Amino acid sequence: MIKFCKIISEGRKTEKLLILLSIALLFIISIIYFYWYGEGIFLYQENKSLFIFSNEYLRKYITKPGGLLEYAGNFITQFYYYPFYGSLINTIFLILFFALLIRINRKLFPASFSILILTLPVILLFFVQIRYTHSINNSLGYLLIASCFLVTISFKRNVNRYITTALYPLFYYIAGSFALIYLVLFIVYCIIYEDKIHKYLLPLYIISISVITFFVYKEIIFLQTGKQLLFYPLPVFDVSRIPVAYSILSISIIVFPLLIKINGFLKLNHKSAALINIAILIILFPVTVLFLVKNYDHNLKILFRIEKSVFRQDWNAIIKIQEKFHSSNSNCQYYYNLALSEKGELCSRMFHAPQNFGINSLMLPREIENLNRAYYFYYAIALIGEAHHLAYESMVLYGYRPENIKLLIKTNLINGNHMIAERYIKVFKRTLYYRKWAEKFENMLYNPELIKTDSELGEKIRLLPREDFFVRPDDIQNIDLVLWANPDNKKAFEYKLARLLLQKDLRAIVNEVKKMKEMGYASLPRHVEEAMLVFRYSIREFPDLGGLYINPDTELRFNNYLTVYNLNITNKSRLESEVKRVGGNTFWYYYQFK
Repeated sequence: MIKFCKIISEGRKTEKLLILLSIALLFIISIIYFYWYGEGIFLYQENKSLFIFSNEYLRKYITKPGGLLEYAGNFITQFYYYPFYGSLINTIFLILFFALLIRINRKLFPASFSILILTLPVILLFFVQIRYTHSINNSLGYLLIASCFLVTISFKRNVNRYITTALYPLFYYIAGSFALIYLVLFIVYCIIYEDKIHKYLLPLYIISISVITFFVYKEIIFLQTGKQLLFYPLPVFDVSRIPVAYSILSISIIVFPLLIKINGFLKLNHKSAALINIAILIILFPVTVLFLVKNYDHNLKILFRIEKSVFRQDWNAIIKIQEKFHSSNSNCQYYYNLALSEKGELCSRMFHAPQNFGINSLMLPREIENLNRAYYFYYAIALIGEAHHLAYESMVLYGYRPENIKLLIKTNLINGNHMIAERYIKVFKRTLYYRKWAEKFENMLYNPELIKTDSELGEKIRLLPREDFFVRPDDIQNIDLVLWANPDNKKAFEYKLARLLLQKDLRAIVNEVKKMKEMGYASLPRHVEEAMLVFRYSIREFPDLGGLYINPDTELRFNNYLTVYNLNITNKSRLESEVKRVGGNTFWYYYQFK
């Protein structure tokens, strides 16, 4: 205790201890959150764009201010392919930002030290980073602001400050709209810290340079719109897309010199200042953890875990996750049904997890917000033309993304468009993590027989429509058209059965069951058997099963279900819970209670 009090009385030692402790806590909290709870952020960001090692790709970014910053961010985002790298990158950026603020503090007012003022912008950056819409190029932008500001104030002679601020056009070109935050930050600094004429001359000088730079970039060099030059790539003013934390973070950086000055004038003795800083540290990081816990979206994590499995075509993982967590998210249910279809278990397992959205859990509306998910359904039922169409629309609207390029390669190979497929394969071969994937399909180019023997592409070819037809806006009609054009398409047939089960259309299911033996079915899928027993029990008719039979075990399960139902029918409060206990994963339960 005596030793602790002695350290507190020695100001510099206390400051170092608090800084090291802050860095340690920041590192631990950030790594744990990003790696174990925020991995979906990396999945979303890595699949939002595709970094390509080519001059053409670079040219898209060097022709506009802020483009190089986004280019650098996209390069770093490649490493999000592995969540550990993503966690490490984001954590390192936070610690670097913290280190820069400490150095700025030392340059501005060495006697001023407040752990709250130093860590608050870092915590705000952390809160921004945990949003899945956050791009790492924005973190880079804030690091650039802090770095350039530190370089500017490091010169003791004012003449050197005039020289460094003359480089503002270069900074504007690299950082884009982040340069505007730097501009305001530097003006605040000049007003507070500069003396005599430089207090006014330096701000006028940099404002003049910034105005000239803006008009030269707008009218002569880049021919950008005013909105593009003011807002790109910083989304601080787009509150609908990015949280207000961006604005708060930007303001905290701008007023940072002012807060340092105010804190320096407080004139607290070392012991009092140390105790206050320790108290702030003890409160600040637990509050940060509580905020993370409170704002953690478990359902979003499940969705990202499922989407990661979709991208890897790990259908078993999708089924396992959804059946374990029973997510009520419509996209999770859509992917679950997709996985069951690809495994051939759609009509025998679909009620093992929630089906809260009717036929919308089987097929998504072809709208912009569903564009990057809807094409999986069409690919699953071998409506390859529409899958290709939506993947191409996605590429036009959002640019190259791993999933739309994958689907364009597959659909072009299936359709025999080898030259086009080759072009997309070359795109993948100029990436960091998709080269090996591309090599597999590169071997299939101009080799139709090899494509037919592939377990995935060969199956889609066998399911292709044998007659041409126009795709309709209504997917119920499209499934019927697919079955008309290829009656052997079991994937489309089971999607139709699944839709009828969700709509509880028992008579329509009976009409489809008659065809199943001729289609090659040796037995009825489990949920279809359950529907036939409901039909027989409620309508008092024996359905025509087309030569197939209901499994005796299903009959026993149905009798047990009826027994439990009849025993609890008078007790409304426990009826559903008791029935769910014995048959919650059956069509019977869905038929009665959903």
